[in-house]
Amino acid sequence: MEQFSQLLVSGIANGCIYAIVAIGFSIIYAGTQVINFAQGEFVMVGAMVAAVLLAKVSLLIAFPVAILAGCLVGAVVGLCVLIPLKRASVVSLVILTVGASLLIRGLAQLFWGEEGRMVPYFTGVTANEDNIFHFAGAVIGVQQIWVVAITIALVIATHCFFKYTLTGRAMRACALNPTGARLVGINVHRMIILSFIMAAGLGAVAGVTVSAGLYARCTMGAALGLKGFCAAVLGGLGNYSGGIAAGVLLGVVESLIVLIIPSMSDYSDAAAFVILLVVLLLKPDGILARKKAVA
Repeated sequence: MEQFSQLLVSGIANGCIYAIVAIGFSIIYAGTQVINFAQGEFVMVGAMVAAVLLAKVSLLIAFPVAILAGCLVGAVVGLCVLIPLKRASVVSLVILTVGASLLIRGLAQLFWGEEGRMVPYFTGVTANEDNIFHFAGAVIGVQQIWVVAITIALVIATHCFFKYTLTGRAMRACALNPTGARLVGINVHRMIILSFIMAAGLGAVAGVTVSAGLYARCTMGAALGLKGFCAAVLGGLGNYSGGIAAGVLLGVVESLIVLIIPSMSDYSDAAAFVILLVVLLLKPDGILARKKAVA
């Protein structure tokens, strides 16, 4: 039972990171119908910028600067997608995002090197030692609570932005009907760029949060991006709430698979992709996809 509790806590914490990345995928897909495979590199940029800055400044400065750096990279990728948007096919644009991902990773490795960089805990005893407490037989680190709290805050902020702000409503209008949005005076191109900036900012937050207490590396974005993509597909691309639920569920299943099937301990990372393949075969729209209205 104690092992189950411990794995459950770890799974929820990891699942929250997947959920944040999945929201980024959904925001961009809703506005452009393009799957942005550079989303994982937004996570990496946030983590690496924070790691470099935290060697000299406090978290209060490094965190927002890392988010701004991620947003800047997101704006550049958004422009690269926006310029050929009218004349290129969706497949070509997806390949463009794959190329952008490889380019960002290559530049990061050239600039920061291959070695990992330590990111201290947000409120740990030391840079390498987190505050912990025990609950229901599980050891819970304060950093894990930070992960869950930041995820909840981002989910609430994203919901309020899209529901109550004029810009958020304009982005939703562009996602539902770009032609109609253009006719009522909404700058669709600006909304697309904003969707990339938001997705990159969310990715940067995930990067800083997940790397705390660990090492930020230039190659970390690939795995997190793919798992976030799995969560986004499982929840239904463009469905924010579905991506969040699927992300947490994916993290829990990935963690508990070791307890259910001990022989899978060395292959737990593959669980996400096995689940994705099964779901795509049985329900291609995702297990939590919203039903579309039929006129």
